[in-house]
Amino acid sequence: MEALALGALGLALLAVGLLLRSSGLLAWGLVALGGEYSVWFAAQGLALDEYAPLYAATFLLVAELAYWSIELRGRAHEAERLTERRAALIAILALLAISAGGVVLAATAVDLGSGVAIDLLGIAAAVAALAVVATLARPRV
Repeated sequence: MEALALGALGLALLAVGLLLRSSGLLAWGLVALGGEYSVWFAAQGLALDEYAPLYAATFLLVAELAYWSIELRGRAHEAERLTERRAALIAILALLAISAGGVVLAATAVDLGSGVAIDLLGIAAAVAALAVVATLARPRV
């Protein structure tokens, strides 16, 4: 039931954010939708969701298209030439998200054993992934 409420809240925030052209509301709507998936997944009691890559690609599409619609308002005539290019880029990003998610799911099927060395390798990989995200999120000057 909590997942349904979070999903409804996320959709409402996305709708209001699009209506008011507020990127802040869009961000909170996306956070609520991500939380909805997390709550739903936890309630299922599953160890792995084989549809996670598809959900990730759909989530990416929703986020990209929502922010793009806000950017285009008021200056659509200036961006007319770039529409096809950006739409293709978004589609390619969604396909790459599905592919990357599939690779990650396949990697989880490999039994590497256990031990301190494997735990340290996992910690190093998590730190490296966060470093990549932080580098990509940093504003360019």
